[in-house]
Amino acid sequence: MEFDAVPESPPTLLDLVDADMVEVHAALPMRYYLDIEQTLGVRLPASDDPCPRFRSTVTAPEAFHVVFVATTSRPDRKDYGIDNFGSIAEHLSARHSGAWRFRLVTPPGHQPPASVGRIEVLHGPAAVECIDLFADAELVIGNDTGLTHLAALTLRADGTQPHVVGLYGRHGYAKWITGSPHHHAVATPFSHLMSLADACPVRDRYDDTLWSTASDLRAIPAKDIADFTGQCAGWWQR
Repeated sequence: MEFDAVPESPPTLLDLVDADMVEVHAALPMRYYLDIEQTLGVRLPASDDPCPRFRSTVTAPEAFHVVFVATTSRPDRKDYGIDNFGSIAEHLSARHSGAWRFRLVTPPGHQPPASVGRIEVLHGPAAVECIDLFADAELVIGNDTGLTHLAALTLRADGTQPHVVGLYGRHGYAKWITGSPHHHAVATPFSHLMSLADACPVRDRYDDTLWSTASDLRAIPAKDIADFTGQCAGWWQR
């Protein structure tokens, strides 16, 4: 069987890694879904997006429960930083009174700094364990990484989903969102450019470090992320 492995020619399910290797996506990359929308000139229903779902046994979220995902394949370029996640928690707590619960997922063996404060740290939980963890939260905020994507694919037993906000500094966010109205993105100018151009800094060999703070995820103020995520979760209207 032959495949068209050119990312700019949808509807391939493959991305070029190098001359001899391709990466097969578990779900149709959303850039192709968006391309169909642009070609047809109509919005396609989010309920019919081409992504799989992972169902949890959790029936309802815990109010004001927030999960931060601090894992990443590139800590030097794609990590918002545990201290910054702590700052988001502080801003959320300061803006709205409530029985807040903050939890943070870190890689196995990672020891977070003491400045995380009131956040409960979970060291390297398995992906299957994270499904119930995400379903129990009203909001998940995470680096551009697999567990954040998994959170956006999580369904509760009643079919509802947590709100998920992915933080994108280096890669285009449009490629990795699910199309769900519960899946949101905060992105740097560089990430936004990658989305508009359907480009990839790895595949197309763009050096994001040349963009200085315009590609630096940690340059996004924690307060801005807190304000946006609270709006997504509907907390500011309560």
